[in-house]
Amino acid sequence: MLVVDDDVDSADIVAQALEMHGHETRVAYEPLYALAVAAEFRPQVAILDVNMPTMGGHELGDALRKDLPACKFIALTGDATALNYLRSQWAGFDGHLTKPVALNELLIAISDPRPSGTFPRNPKVDALFRDPTTRPPRQRAWIFVHESPEVLRYWTTELGCTEAELRDAVAEVGVNSDDVRRHLRK
Repeated sequence: MLVVDDDVDSADIVAQALEMHGHETRVAYEPLYALAVAAEFRPQVAILDVNMPTMGGHELGDALRKDLPACKFIALTGDATALNYLRSQWAGFDGHLTKPVALNELLIAISDPRPSGTFPRNPKVDALFRDPTTRPPRQRAWIFVHESPEVLRYWTTELGCTEAELRDAVAEVGVNSDDVRRHLRK
């Protein structure tokens, strides 16, 4: 297993915990060094910090995936937002963990058989887009197609449609997500 984190203590703790459970690990504190280590070591699992200064974990995962297509990628971050969770899913990662990570969560993540990008439903994702403090109650389930790409991607994923289909449905029936969902099912 390859552990990549610019926080030396965090990387070492994760690697030691995995070694205590019988896993062979390598640690890199810098993404470019991680590329070199991975080329030699050929890990089956890579645990990547999302927020590193020279290259983010999602970007590093893309670079590693070219040479390690069978490797399982798990994001690790101290930024516990639903948007980071979604970004990990969209980047095709197999799991997303928040620091400090509990040992049982780590062990479950590395042994989870789900295919990449198929995370279990997480209420934090819905809370990001339907937070009552950001919109009045009657607007919580409205679809605003002019918001960020992340919001559009959330709604296309949630409704199982393309961006063009979503925009057409909103233009035809309005911004209420229930009306859009019914329209798309036709």
